[in-house]
Parts: sequence; structure tokens; C-alpha cells
Amino acid sequence: MKARWSLYSLSFCLALLGSGCVSAEKARKSGKTFLKVENPSNHRAASNAIQVGIGPSVETYITGYLGLNLPESIGVSTACDDYPEDDFCHQWGDYAKLHITEEEEVEGCGRIEWTSAHARKLVDCYDIDDGDHWYGGGETYSQRWPIEVQSRAESPFITGDHLNNGSYYAGGVLEKYWLVSKGVALFVDDDTPLYFSLKSEAPGQLCLSAKDDHPYTIRSPLTLKYSYCVGSNILETHKKIQTKFFRTPTSIPDERMLVRPLWSTWAQYHSSVNQSIVLDFARRVVSEGFTMSSHIEIDDKWEACYGDETFDPAKFPDAKAMIDEIKGMDLNVTVWAHPFVNYDCPLFNEGMSRGYFVKDLKGKTGLGSWWAGSTAGVIDVTNPEAVQWWQDRLRKLQQDTGVDSFKFDAGETNWLPYHFTAASGNDANLLPNLYTTKFVEACSEFGGLIETRAAHRNHDKGIFIRMMDKDSTWGYGNGLKSMIPTLLHFGLLGYPFVLPDMIGGNAYGGRPSKELYVRWMQANVLMPAVQISIVPWDFDQETVELTKAVLDIRNGLAEEILAAARQATVDGSPLNKPLWWIAPQDAETYVIDDEYTLGDDIIVAPVLEEGATSRNIYLPQGTWSSYPDNESYIGPIWIMDYPAPLNKVPIFAKISN
Repeated sequence: MKARWSLYSLSFCLALLGSGCVSAEKARKSGKTFLKVENPSNHRAASNAIQVGIGPSVETYITGYLGLNLPESIGVSTACDDYPEDDFCHQWGDYAKLHITEEEEVEGCGRIEWTSAHARKLVDCYDIDDGDHWYGGGETYSQRWPIEVQSRAESPFITGDHLNNGSYYAGGVLEKYWLVSKGVALFVDDDTPLYFSLKSEAPGQLCLSAKDDHPYTIRSPLTLKYSYCVGSNILETHKKIQTKFFRTPTSIPDERMLVRPLWSTWAQYHSSVNQSIVLDFARRVVSEGFTMSSHIEIDDKWEACYGDETFDPAKFPDAKAMIDEIKGMDLNVTVWAHPFVNYDCPLFNEGMSRGYFVKDLKGKTGLGSWWAGSTAGVIDVTNPEAVQWWQDRLRKLQQDTGVDSFKFDAGETNWLPYHFTAASGNDANLLPNLYTTKFVEACSEFGGLIETRAAHRNHDKGIFIRMMDKDSTWGYGNGLKSMIPTLLHFGLLGYPFVLPDMIGGNAYGGRPSKELYVRWMQANVLMPAVQISIVPWDFDQETVELTKAVLDIRNGLAEEILAAARQATVDGSPLNKPLWWIAPQDAETYVIDDEYTLGDDIIVAPVLEEGATSRNIYLPQGTWSSYPDNESYIGPIWIMDYPAPLNKVPIFAKISN
């Protein structure tokens, strides 16, 4: 789709908010990208800000207000003296400059760049119009799809544990990317010190701000730089972003983990684990008939001291024998790992003396805190020598005990010292999110069973990216209803290998009911992996059988799961897609947050309401056959009150277009 530049008036004049029309020095060419600039009446905007409309056509565009916080004392802008004919460039004396260009390499894309040697904050906001739907940004505690149904106060756009402070941190998995159903996308540069707000600082708007403030490094000049792309529909635009900014995974995760369930000790036992408990856990998995499983994951607390990376001999007197027995059951073994060394651990002094922990701005070791230690050193993953030291200890653990791989925890920036710096050779303007990027890079070298819960600019890694811990509840507040929105969100951000959280949640505030457990399992049926911790036999035999029934469906579609995974290495497409991916012109699909696809031809529509035995289901264009009863439906169609008792998960396969 070739977009167009266009201005509001035939005389090619550029309007400033509240200031009338300023003639542009050079007439703009038509037939390129649509950029509408007009003179609105908007009480929220500064009188010298600029209003733009960006979109694929004169009728379809989003409205933005650029430079909202420019002080009125600097006056109105004038055209820059030295800019190419096809560019738009205005300056406010020596205070700030705005430059808008069309890009050559990707049709329909352009750049918006602010530069100021004096401002300490630059703000652009975009209207969220009725009927517009926005996607992208960071993982949230109450994940929604699309995101405009929520609000968010202005905060730095950095990775963080949203269980620690969900109103401040943008989640463990984030990209500076937003997509609009009108076929418009915005992607902010990595080195922009971005603050983000949604329907809070400016009601009804999404705002992008560059700000010289903690946790970013102070810089001069201050810049707010981002790209925009437009396309004929939402999918075309997303693919432009995917091609331009995301790298495709170079491999897929372990095939057994993609198809078979893994079993974690965490929600079942939390930190009360030892050798006999782990062995009994693995033996019971097999004796209950779950022989087609991937691995046992030994979670917290297997170490003698946090950061030692050695089994506690009091709790695990013969870890190698334990792991050998588990492997004899045709199960792999992973253990929980993290980037911390607690102050009271023997290795702390070694790490500090060698300079392997994150440092403060004075070059001294900066101590951090985390949920299992009030004072700890944090491995400096921006320092190659520190990474090698950490990886060597993990590899020695593998060699000594037979551990296959690791579940990596943390990696977000909120665990770092308040003021920290990167090792030499790194770009300080990429901090603090650079820490997360480097952390995932360091973790990614341990095979196909790896999982991390944080990611930023790590699209090429063929590893599982895990959802943050979910609560054992039904709703959007980190419960079952947030699962599919989180799944779709990760895929949109360029992470196709999503590891859903444990079936039934983490049991932090109490264990799930049988109904919640079964519905959670069904919702997970064709996601990229299944992670079980709370065991089904703790409920009753029916729950065991219903769990096996879901896994049987998964095994029957193993080739389809693997085919979707391999396709991700070709074009980066997610295994599980929103319905608008297969029907991008169908506005009905834009707000559906309780269905997902496997590939392009299978739709899963699980029951997510407590006590429900039926649900409404939307099927887009095509002929669809229900599983397992083979009833045919011609879409687009809403199927009202589709029966879904506790023993049924609604699945539909496309049989023709």
C-alpha cells in the first residue's frame, strides 16, 4: 500500500495549534504518505504545538499532537532553512526542531524526530478515537486486548516485575511498539528515554514522552524519535513493523517441550522441595499415566545459598542419582536459576572482588534487593567476563549432576541498584532496558528447554518467553481471563514461543477450584507449551481424565504445533494469532480477547467464565468444522450459546475459504 503525503490546505500551508497558518517554504509532493496537518481547536494542546493525521488514506488516519509541552514563550515555529524538499522540518528558534521524513526502504513508513538542547521533556500524544483499537506496549498485571480499555499513569517504559509495582513498571516483556486497527503503527527508537501514558495524563490519548529523568541517563540534546508505518489494514501494517524492526527466531525450542507438558515443583510445593519430594513428584507423574511428558522443573529452593548454583547437600544428598532416576523415566530435568548472589553466600566476595556485579555511577558495586534477598549482588550481564563466570558455574552444575537446562527468573530492571551503569563498550543511552536484552542473550545459550520471563529486543532467540506468575482466579486481574490477552500480546511484540503460566495459577492466595483448573487446562490446549504444577490427582479422578483429554487433543495436533513453530523462524509469525490476523478487514475481530488461533486454520474458544457451560463464539469468513462433532459453520458468524460443558473445549478447523 503506497501511502501519501498530503496537507490540509491546497496552498500547502502548515497550521499551528491556535496560531493560524504558516506558509511552508516548499510545496509538498503528492502521492506519497498521508500526513494531514491542520489548525484545530483543542484546549489540551499548547498554542505552538503541531497537529498531524497519519494514515493510509484521507478518510482513515490517527490524529497526533506533537510538542504538547513546548513553552509558549518560545513562540511559533518557522520552517527550517536546510531540509530536503520532500521532508517537513520546523524549528522553534534554537529551542527545538521537529523533522518528519518519508523512508525509502519500507514503503508507507516515515520518521518523526524531535531534537532539543534545552527541553528536559518532549511530549507527543495521539487521540484514541471511538472505534479505534490499540495494541502493543508492555506486559501488564491486568492484561487486556486491545489496550485502550485501560488507563496507565505516565511512567518510564522499562522492564519490571509488575507484581512488585504494576503501576510503575511496564512488565517483563515489552517493545516500544503500538499498532492501531486503522492500519497505523508507531515504533519508538531504542535510545529514546521513553515515558508512556494511556488515557491518564491526557484523557482519551496515548502519549509518548522523552524525559531526562531517572532511570535514564541524562543526555544532551534530548531526542524523541520514532517511526510510523501505514498499510491498507492492520495486518499489513504489522508485517511492515515485523520486517523492519524484528528479527526472526533462528531456531525453535525443544520439540518435546512444544508438544508435551512440563511439570514444575513451584505451585505444588513452592520452596518446600528436597530430593525425596522431587522423586515422588516425578514417579507420580509417570504412575498416573502422564508418560508423554517433557521434563521436571525443580524450582526454588534447591540451592544451599541463593547464587551458589550448587544443590543443597542437606536437602539433595545425591542430586546426580536423583536426576539419573528421573531421566530413566524418559523425562528431562531443569532447575530454576537467577542472576543474584546474596550477600551472605560464599560466592559473594569472589563476585564483588572481581567486579562481576552491577556497578553504580561511581564504578562501585551497587547492591540490589530481590524477593529472596534484601542485599545481593546482581550479575552484570553487560560485562562479558561476568557472564562467563556465571555461565561457567551453570555449566559445571550440568556436568556434575546431569541437569539439562534452566528456568531463568528475573532479568527485569527493577532488581538493579537505583543508579547503575553498564560495563565499558555498551551504549549507556540504551539503559536500563539493555540489561534485560543482555540477560536474555546470556540465558539463551543453554539449549531448547530454556525459559525466561523477561525480554526486550530478543526476537532472534528460539527460546520460550514465560508469562509472569498468574493468580489462581478467574478474572482479568492476573487471572484466567488475562491468559489469552497475554498470549496475543507477546506474539504481537515478536515473541512467538510463549510459555503460559502454570495450569490453575500459582496458588498464592489459595488453590484453584476444580472448575478453574479444568478450564485453565482447556484454555491452554493449543498454546505453545503446557506447564503443570498443581497436580490434577489432588482434585479427583475426573480431573485427571479431563487433563489427559486435553493433552490427547494436543498430541493429535502435534504436527500442526510444530509446523506453526517452524513457520515462526521463516517470517516471525506467532503460533497463536488474534482473529484479526486471519481476517484483517473484519472489524468484529478487533476486540475478541477470548479466542485464539493455531496457525491460520484452527480456532480455540475456551470457556473462561465461572459456572458457564456455554459461550458465544465468533468465526470469521470461511467454512469451519467443530471438534469433535464435525458440525459445519459458514462465517462470518456469531454462534450464540454454543454448548461447552466441563468436558468440552470448543475448537474449530477451517475446511475452506
